[in-house]
Amino acid sequence: MVAPQHSKRLAAAARRRQILGVAADLFTAQGFEAVSMADIARVLGISRPAVYSYFACTEAVLGALLEEHLGLLWQHLEAVIPARSSADTRPAPGFYARLFTVLLGQPGTLLLLYSGGGPVFQARRNAFLTELERRLDLQFPGAGRRPYQMSVVTQLLGSLAFFAVQQRLPDAHLLAETLDLFTRGGMAELARAEPVLKVSVT
Repeated sequence: MVAPQHSKRLAAAARRRQILGVAADLFTAQGFEAVSMADIARVLGISRPAVYSYFACTEAVLGALLEEHLGLLWQHLEAVIPARSSADTRPAPGFYARLFTVLLGQPGTLLLLYSGGGPVFQARRNAFLTELERRLDLQFPGAGRRPYQMSVVTQLLGSLAFFAVQQRLPDAHLLAETLDLFTRGGMAELARAEPVLKVSVT
């Protein structure tokens, strides 16, 4: 957690960064809906008006956090999404495992993105997953999918990555490999995989 600074002379940029850091910790620990501007002010040791001078409400704090976190996440995702080739009709083996690993490498973003169940968070999650779906469809058009299949894949990527981070799975890399096999060939592909992939959830 970001250490509170009580100095009234703290620069505006530093204070804003402090507010965002404390808010991110509170959102992921308690859930977005349970956190108020008063909670953020109390942790920082400043007044509520001081927090309101930077953000109008907790939704505005959330918006700033997600813009920053998701911007960084997209940079990492774009590094593993290949440049479009006319020969690319479906992802190469290991592609989804690499995407999954990128998501695992941004635990703070995942915990923040899934730290609430209300309309605000649902809209943010859906926007992120829809954009990921759109970019993957652009890269691999007409790969023999039914219209809903890529949506299912992106939902799996996000939900399973969040689960792995939240549960701190020691063998999340096996989950990544399993997901990759499943997205490419379904249960039949998993059945052919050797050795059999086993992921512990204890």
